[in-house]
Amino acid sequence: MTTDMEHSEQAQDAPVPRREERSPTNWIATIRFRDGTEIPCTVKDVSKSGARICIGAKQDLPPVFMLRIIGRDFLCLVRVAWRRGDYVGVRIERVGKVPSAAAATAPVAQPVPVTSEPTTQAAVPDGGGLGVPSRKRGISAF
Repeated sequence: MTTDMEHSEQAQDAPVPRREERSPTNWIATIRFRDGTEIPCTVKDVSKSGARICIGAKQDLPPVFMLRIIGRDFLCLVRVAWRRGDYVGVRIERVGKVPSAAAATAPVAQPVPVTSEPTTQAAVPDGGGLGVPSRKRGISAF
């Protein structure tokens, strides 16, 4: 007969069933807080709905934060699911793409003044209507 204490220890050691297969990684990442502060971490494994990250056990984390994967241009809004020592399990709530430097510095199209003269095709802004700039937008980082 096992005691409650022994039963909980056995349950802790047993693998937790997952909805999706996890893929092992060793990605370098940063955790971004609302105030703009970033701290380094590593992503040890990832699935479609979550990840396991490694960060110092003494580092305080809010329940929700941004996780940026360096070199892969991913920016994820994540929620802490569990924490054990240096490892934190997070659920991925949203995934975005980090805007490229070229897109961030690209000039914004200006509206073309509307005149009473007929407008030729050359005077229509790219993708827009008569005197209306295009509504095309870059990929959002939320």
